[in-house]
Amino acid sequence: MNTANYQLEDLRKEPHFSYSSLNTFLNICQLQYYFRYIEKLESEQVSVALPFGSAFHSALSEQAQAAKQGKLLTVQELTAAFATYFKAALASNEKVIFKKDETADDLILLAGRMLDSVTLEWCDYWNIEAVALPFRIDFPGAELPLIGELDMVISQNTPFDNQETNYCIVDFKTAARMWPDGKADRDLQATVFTYAFEKLYGQKADFRFDIITKTKNPAVKRFHTRRNENDFARLERIVLE
Repeated sequence: MNTANYQLEDLRKEPHFSYSSLNTFLNICQLQYYFRYIEKLESEQVSVALPFGSAFHSALSEQAQAAKQGKLLTVQELTAAFATYFKAALASNEKVIFKKDETADDLILLAGRMLDSVTLEWCDYWNIEAVALPFRIDFPGAELPLIGELDMVISQNTPFDNQETNYCIVDFKTAARMWPDGKADRDLQATVFTYAFEKLYGQKADFRFDIITKTKNPAVKRFHTRRNENDFARLERIVLE
């Protein structure tokens, strides 16, 4: 798979829309969308869940990069990576708030347990095609491009297959509780990202959510879903409207 030579930080400098902005407008709060994306007002407070999730994604990106080379980082290495990203995020933002009786050290311990669960369930090695893959596509009829980043892209073929590669986009998500069955089939992110992938590479891709729970005993579960041309046509209509 030929990956585009983009840097997400550079792409974000130009006016654009993203899955997050679309989801905020369609599924969360249109007023919040206005304040955040039109007026560009900064929040007075930021939940610690945001830097926690970002640091967790960064740690899993390191895991995926190592796995692409046939290696597997230890829980200690992953937890240390998480702690580095997490503490840096906290130091750069004074508006981060914690829950009552919750500390940064508590969350690092939680992340360690979650990462332990991830390593026990990790299954992708030789089939990893790309990690933290930025993308930019022009959306039909829209004034702004769609920009985002795919956590991981894998091949679902075996090394002995001679047929065209069947791709799958993998997205890592932390969650307070495990997703119910059927949620992945309704999720907007899978539609937006598989749409972008097809426009960029001219090939279809399945989608897999890897959900890791932030519970006392973390659990990992994979949810597979796919989208079709009707889903993409509906997405285009929604965005233009």
